Amino acid sequence: MKILIVDDHKEDRYMLEVLLQGHGYEVETAADGVEALEKVLHDDFDIIISDILMPRMDGFRLCREVKKNKNLKNITFVFYTATYTDPGNEEFALSLGAERFIIKPTEPDIFMEILKEVIKSYETGTLVAPKAPIEDETVYLKEYNERLIKKLEDKMLDLERVNKGLNESERKYRELIDNAKDAVIVIESTGHFSFVNPTFCEMTGYSIEEAKKLHFSKLIHPEDFALVTKNFERTLVGEELLKNYEFRVLRKDGNVLDAELNATLIKQEEKIVGIQAIVRDITQRKRTEEKLKQSLEKLQKTMEGTIHAMALAAEMRDPYTAGHQRRVTKLACAIAKEVGLSKGEIDGLRPAGVVHDIGKIYVPAEILSKPGRLTENEFNIIKTHPQVGYDILKIIEFPWPIAKIVLQHHERMDGSGYPQGLSGEEILLEARILSVADVVEAMASHRPYRPALGIDKALEEISENKGVLYDAKAADACLKLFTEKEFKFE
Repeated sequence: MKILIVDDHKEDRYMLEVLLQGHGYEVETAADGVEALEKVLHDDFDIIISDILMPRMDGFRLCREVKKNKNLKNITFVFYTATYTDPGNEEFALSLGAERFIIKPTEPDIFMEILKEVIKSYETGTLVAPKAPIEDETVYLKEYNERLIKKLEDKMLDLERVNKGLNESERKYRELIDNAKDAVIVIESTGHFSFVNPTFCEMTGYSIEEAKKLHFSKLIHPEDFALVTKNFERTLVGEELLKNYEFRVLRKDGNVLDAELNATLIKQEEKIVGIQAIVRDITQRKRTEEKLKQSLEKLQKTMEGTIHAMALAAEMRDPYTAGHQRRVTKLACAIAKEVGLSKGEIDGLRPAGVVHDIGKIYVPAEILSKPGRLTENEFNIIKTHPQVGYDILKIIEFPWPIAKIVLQHHERMDGSGYPQGLSGEEILLEARILSVADVVEAMASHRPYRPALGIDKALEEISENKGVLYDAKAADACLKLFTEKEFKFE
């Protein structure tokens, strides 16, 4: 059984060819009626399965040519179409002598059932066309032309509906663009504007007619000119797509505004021919951001002033430790940088260091300045200063855990510190760093109850107890600062 498939769509031909070959049939294909007729005139086929709407010669004409040829008229002809689907088309197709009329798409199983029924009838000699072919050529041409005219009318109506829909879509799109709060522009590859909306004109001071004569670079602030033009050139070759891109626009009246641009590429046949972009005036946003920045800086200075005032109050109560908190802070921040803390973390450690002994304002001055050895009770009073400092600072909403750092700066890695007896990772890293700096500065400096022990003794203490009392990384960083980087308190 040899079957000829006739369809101008390559994909449809392939799918049908695979289906039929899978059922054991010999199959050939043709892309239109002319090619099909040429094949059936020079080769033997049992069945033709043909689409109707095709270039050069459609399925109707092919069926007519086959059925009026005495050598070809016994070939079984099956129409398989998705275009000519109304009852009138089916009636005309069968009047040409076709044996079956099947509408696409049909499930493969159902299609094969219909085809096997046709083949069985063909093989048993019982296959008869539903209608005898039209003999009168005039009648055929009249019917054929009516089918074509009807299809043309349907196509015209479809086209009219599509055009109406497109016109409506275009109207809505134009209305949307014209009323957009942001500027919408199209820039050709030459750099000239081919389209701007009314918002662009309000933004820049140029009319639509003036804008279409402008090169986009005329609107760029001189200080941004080189960078913007370079990025435009990179966009046109596909190297970069501008998203949330900020630059300054020079208005017609000479005033400057800040703008943000988001662009998409315009392509023709895969070639970039321009860009379409939305441009937003962000001048007010920039001004607001600048005011917020200034307010934040002012608040930062106020906070720093408050912290230093608190630190000064603590040092005035204990003249022997004047400058202690400042020196500890300097070393702690250097250690933090050495171990890799972020700028934000160091910014939080700095105020914590400045006020880490603020709790001593609750310790009697005679204890703070006592020249002799402290009694156990006196030392226990001293040991309350981290908790007191925490209680003072916890009510202030800092952007960093300053109160907790102050609370934990006398904790030790092995749990032997105070006031909570925390150990290891329970202690904040900033507090572990601060404790190392605090010990080094205290041992290196003079105290009422003893002379200064010196920096070497302080470093010896840190070295011997790193990993036991003090965080190993913080201890190593501290030792490195003094032995390799020549750190000095003053």
